[in-house]
Amino acid sequence: MKNQHMLLGSLLAAGCLASIAQASPAGAENDAYEMAVRQTQAGFTIYPGASGNLQPGEKIRLLMPVTAGVTYTFLIGVDERVADVDLYVNDEQGNEILADDRRDRRAGAKFLATYTGTAEVYILMNNTRINRATGKFHGIASWSLLVGTRGGSTQERRPPVGAGDRNEKAREAEPLKSEGN
Repeated sequence: MKNQHMLLGSLLAAGCLASIAQASPAGAENDAYEMAVRQTQAGFTIYPGASGNLQPGEKIRLLMPVTAGVTYTFLIGVDERVADVDLYVNDEQGNEILADDRRDRRAGAKFLATYTGTAEVYILMNNTRINRATGKFHGIASWSLLVGTRGGSTQERRPPVGAGDRNEKAREAEPLKSEGN
C-alpha cells in the first residue's frame, strides 16, 4: 500500500511538472520553418526574423525595413500551446497594409512594398490552449517570425527591430509555375 501511495505521488508530481513546463521556442521555430517550405518553392529567400514568448492578449511590435519593389512574406510559427495568433502589417503612417486575423494557430501575410522605409509588424497572441492537467489555459506560449524576400534589385536581409491584389495570405500562395509547365 505504501508503494502505491509513492507511485501515485510520483505520478502526480510528474503531471504537475509537465503542466508547468516552459513554452517551446524550438517548437515554434520548427513550425515556422515547416510553413516556409512553400515560400522557398515560390522563390522567396527566408531568414529568421525574431522569436519570443507571449501571454494571451499580449502584443509585440517589430519594425521591418522594406524596399520598394521587393515582395515580403511574414510567417508566424507557434509552439503546441498556441490556439490563436494574429499578424498585422502597417506602413510608416500606421495604415494597415494587411492582416491575418483568422482564428488559427498560425499566421502569415505577403505584400509587395510600394515604398522604401519601415513596416510595423505586430504579433498578437489571442489565445493559448487548455492545459489538460490543470483545466486552465496555458499562461505563456512561444512564437517565431520568419521573413522572406523576393524581387527588387537587391534582396537585403535586414532583420526586424524592436521587441518590446498584392496582399495575400502567405500560407495560401501557390508556388510560381514556369512557362514550360
